[in-house]
Amino acid sequence: MKAIIVPGNGCQNVHQANWYKWLHDRLVAKRCFDQVILRDMPDPDGAKRSIWLPFLLSLGAASDTVLVGHSSGAVATMRLLENHRLHGAVIVSGCHTDLGYASEAAAGYYPPSGGEWQWDRIRANAGPQGGNIRILHSDNDPFIPLAVCDLLNIKISQDCQ
Repeated sequence: MKAIIVPGNGCQNVHQANWYKWLHDRLVAKRCFDQVILRDMPDPDGAKRSIWLPFLLSLGAASDTVLVGHSSGAVATMRLLENHRLHGAVIVSGCHTDLGYASEAAAGYYPPSGGEWQWDRIRANAGPQGGNIRILHSDNDPFIPLAVCDLLNIKISQDCQ
C-alpha cells in the first residue's frame, strides 16, 4: 500500500511548502504505508490537468494507493478518481469550481471546459467497495470558503466512510 501526497499549485519545492513534508515524515515514521511519495509536480504554477493526471499515474497511483490531495492536488485527485480506482483519498481544501480565478479555469479541471463532475464515479472508485474518501477543510482557509467545501462534502460524501 502506498500514499501519494499531491500538493496545491504554486509549490516549487514541496518539501519546504505547507505541511507536506510534515505529513510525509509522520506517515513514514508510523509505517502506515509501504511507500510514501512526495514529489515536486511538473507545471507547479499552472497545475494543468493534462500534465498532473498523467504524472500521478506515472508515480503509480492505482488501486493500492491513497492520494492525499491539497487544493489543486485535491481537485486533481477527484478528477483521477473519475476514471481510476484508488484505495482511497483524502481531500484537503478541495473545491468544485474555479471560484472565478482565470488561472484555475485554465487548468482544465472545472466545468464547463473540464466537463461535468462525475460524483458517482468519484465515490465508486475510492476504495475496493467505493466511498473511501475523507474531506478536510478549515474554517479560515484564505482561498476556498467553507461553504464551497460544505457543498463538496454533500456531493462526494454521500454514503462515504
